[in-house]
Amino acid sequence: MSPADFIPGATELDYVTQLYITRNIAMALGIVLALALKSRRALLLILALRLITDMSDVISVYSLNVEAIKSSVPMVIVLLIIPAALAVTYLWRHRD
Repeated sequence: MSPADFIPGATELDYVTQLYITRNIAMALGIVLALALKSRRALLLILALRLITDMSDVISVYSLNVEAIKSSVPMVIVLLIIPAALAVTYLWRHRD
């Protein structure tokens, strides 16, 4: 199984795509670790970092005018940015 199988039109993964996949895996592992440790502060930190990186991705798409992935921006906002922002807000209000 190759990650390129999940990316339409990709025959091989370039460095930027591999970097993006690695970042997402690191974030997922951070969330799992924070949940395993039952640490609200760790979860707040990893979700805040996730929020910042996803927002920077959206800004980059428009500032660099990347037409190929502009259609995925609404999905990123609805599935990644809004839930992370809500979670960060909740955890910030209920921090230890």
